[in-house]
Amino acid sequence: MSPTVTAGTLSVFEGELFYQKIGVGQPVVVLHGGPGLDHTYLRPWFEPLTDTHQVVFYDQRGLGGSRARLNMSSISMSRYLTDLDRIRERVAQRERIIVLTHSWGAIPALLYALQVPNRVEALILVSPVEPGSRFSSLTSDRQAARRTPADQRALDSLRASPQFRARDRETINKMFFHVFRGTFANPDVADSLFAVNLQARTVEEGQEVARLLMTPLEGLDFWDELDQLAVPVLIVHGESDPIPVEMVEMLHETLPESKLALLNNTGHFPFIENRVEFFGAVRQFLSELNP
Repeated sequence: MSPTVTAGTLSVFEGELFYQKIGVGQPVVVLHGGPGLDHTYLRPWFEPLTDTHQVVFYDQRGLGGSRARLNMSSISMSRYLTDLDRIRERVAQRERIIVLTHSWGAIPALLYALQVPNRVEALILVSPVEPGSRFSSLTSDRQAARRTPADQRALDSLRASPQFRARDRETINKMFFHVFRGTFANPDVADSLFAVNLQARTVEEGQEVARLLMTPLEGLDFWDELDQLAVPVLIVHGESDPIPVEMVEMLHETLPESKLALLNNTGHFPFIENRVEFFGAVRQFLSELNP
């Protein structure tokens, strides 16, 4: 039997958020990566969690099904954190929520938990990016080393094309595919299972959303605050992810109540590449929250 799906929009400052609730039970709110992507690349892979929980997907403001004015008063980290709290209050309808993130989604999730820890039941950080820049050079080097010559040629060709400059949807989706293909431990898995199908607004406005959001955040580093975060955290990370294992090990050591699940032969998308171990780790963590 298919899980119950509820979709809607939520009015927020200078825009609205599109959300989908799937399944029943304790809500797990999903924060997609980026900045400048939408929830579509995550939804089919995280749906197994609806066996035991209600999974709440939403598009961050200005992306996918979520509208926002493209200015710095609307596209800001402060608004992103307020949006997450509105999703908690109006969509999940809980005093405390579990937040599951992928990649860059770890940044707003950690900042939200630092700001209002009493509203966070737990965090699940999947392939998290760094909350600072201590490992930025190593990360960049590993990303470059993992990209195949064929992927680099494809990226160069796509980025030089008039279709890319015109933000053609098929071209932008192909570009992201080749960017992400090198983050898999086995690129053949990406070829057979992975697809990028970003929504029209994301394709057209995602680059500007990312610029508006990230320009004021240049140099953001909150490593030194993380030892204050007293909520349960699960970190799930592939050992072949270009984001260094050394970084997530430091993250684990810094967060007082964290657990770390390192997955062998797995890259940046463990929920695609190593589903059995990924969901095993997540389900065990969730079960331990409510024994």
